[in-house]
This record gives sequence, C-alpha cells and structure tokens, in this order.
Amino acid sequence: MTAEIGTKAASARASASIAGLWRKHVLCASLWLLAWPMMALAEPGSRTLAPTTEATEASSARVVTMTYLKSAPGKLGQLERYVRANWFAMDKIAVERGLFVSYLWLDTGSDEGPWNAVVMVTYRDAQGFAGIEQEWAGIKAAHREVLIDGARQADLGRVVESREFFERAPFVNVVAAGIPTDEAASDAHSRDESAIREVVGKYFEAGITGSPGLIREAFLPTARIEGLRGERLVTWSFDEYIRFFNGTPAPGADQVERTITRVMTHGSSATVHLRLRFSPAQALDEQLLLLRIDGRWKIAYKSYTPSP
Repeated sequence: MTAEIGTKAASARASASIAGLWRKHVLCASLWLLAWPMMALAEPGSRTLAPTTEATEASSARVVTMTYLKSAPGKLGQLERYVRANWFAMDKIAVERGLFVSYLWLDTGSDEGPWNAVVMVTYRDAQGFAGIEQEWAGIKAAHREVLIDGARQADLGRVVESREFFERAPFVNVVAAGIPTDEAASDAHSRDESAIREVVGKYFEAGITGSPGLIREAFLPTARIEGLRGERLVTWSFDEYIRFFNGTPAPGADQVERTITRVMTHGSSATVHLRLRFSPAQALDEQLLLLRIDGRWKIAYKSYTPSP
C-alpha cells in the first residue's frame, strides 16, 4: 500500500529518528501496544529496512509497514478521508484476497510535529510487499482516485517516511489491543461516518433554506446550542434555537461556505468540526456532538466560536 504514495524505504533526508517520532504524546500508547514486537527486532538506531535472508525464510514472521504522514495545515481530517477512500479501499480488497492481514489509521489530532499520522499495514507473510506486488498491481490499476473536496493527496499531505518491521509469532492481536481493524469494523466505521455526514448535510441545508423540518431531523429535541459573541456566552435550548428556522432563508445564507473539517467517531458518539465562512475576514468554528440512538445519529450539542 505504501507504494501508492511514495516509497517503501525510509528517506535518508528524514530529519527525525524513530525514537524521536515515538515521543508524540497522543500516539505513544497505541503505537507501543501495536509495534513493540516489531521494534524489538531492529538494532537500536538502525536505519536498515530490508529484511535479512534469515528472517525472510522464517515461516513464523510477517512484515508490518508503518508509514508516517504529515498533513497540510488544517487538512488532517481531509487527509484521513483521502486515505480511507483510496488507500483503504484498495487495502480492503487486498484483505479479502488474503494479501494483507489488516490496515490501520492513527493520528495525533493536531498539526504539530514532523508527522501527525501513521498508517500501519500488516502483510500475510515475511515477504511483505514483494510477495504480493503482482496482485497489487491489478488492484491499483482497477482503482479510480476519489478526490476529497476536490483535492488530491498532494494537496492534503505527504509521506514523511515508511519503515518495515518483522512481527514474529505469536502475532499481535490488534482487536485484543482495543483497536479493531477487521473488515466488519472497517465497514461499520464507514457506515457510521456516512450517516453522520448525512446528518450534518441536513443541518447545512437547513441553514441555507431555513427549513424547520430539516433541523428537527438533524438535532435531538433535547439539544443545546452555545457559543461566543465577542466575550458574551449565548446559549439556547433546541426549542429556542428552532425559532430561527421559519422556512425563509436568511439573507446571504446560500453564500456561506460550509466545510466539514473533521469527523471522529467513538462508539455511539461522534464529534464533528465545522467551519462556516461568511467572508474572507469572518468565519465561525463549530463543534457538534452526535449520539447514535436506536441506530440513528442525531446532534446533541453544538458550540461555536469565532475563527481566528
């Protein structure tokens, strides 16, 4: 999979060592749980990525690649969507065909640092990409790139480096580590995100049309809305908030640029970050909390602050 966006070998120009990269506070625990069996096999400070002959011949080992990504400023959420829509769409086929064991996205949640996301792919055996290269070429040829908000990968981020490790039996059980990556979990995540985006789309459409019906479909009747106007806190119940939606569009409502900047799911809850731009000099950042109740996603809370 890493061949899709760059190289399978670590760049000699990379400025950070693997030990330095692991100091990222958000990912440390997850990466340690997932990767320490592979890391233990490499000599400290080693930059060697190619498997040894002895390791390749071992039947009780498999290759794991960790690709470090750096998003463009403010584009981490869009980069994740791109990876899921493109890399993981192909990876899913590779898993179905028995070429990969699993694939996983991790990120720090911020723009800080030399990298802020990791894609981890576990191959079926110790040959790694070399053992599936021919089959992968067919998967790649059949895939059609999915743009995210009109942007390609180069617009959203770049590969910092990619590293290969060996995982030796007994293999790490990713699900047991609390991070499910099987096909069913991946499909469930995709379904949830699609449903969440549909709800946010109704909220956006209500803002354009002034439709009270759409806003009722998007929000729980117990929802609260809070925000800052200057230094003053403004808060509404849903009954108070819906009075702004009387079926008549507000002047200029259709000119507002509405963007989903990030979607994060956490079981039956989700957070969505939005930006509403009214003019080059005026914008609001909004955060939505959604809950899945009886299989349906609804907005339970909305907050907003002026965008810096």
